[in-house]
Amino acid sequence: MLGTLIVGLLVGLAARRLHPAGRVVTLPAALVLGAAGAAAAFYSGRALHWFVDGQLGSWLAVIAGAALLVGFWGTVRPRGR
Repeated sequence: MLGTLIVGLLVGLAARRLHPAGRVVTLPAALVLGAAGAAAAFYSGRALHWFVDGQLGSWLAVIAGAALLVGFWGTVRPRGR
């Protein structure tokens, strides 16, 4: 679980930096969304019996879940200036 959250935080930071629209997600939001996306992907994959702990598929799901949630949030959130 700790590894999942750490990877989620790191991927959240990377997704914030590499977002095509620039840095549209704040740093705290990127950290929280990265961790939440990683946890959601990990636990939903386990619940659907797609993988078990420690398999390569679980790490790929964690990375994809974190990046997709941060990217999605940066795309749909309102930009009031």
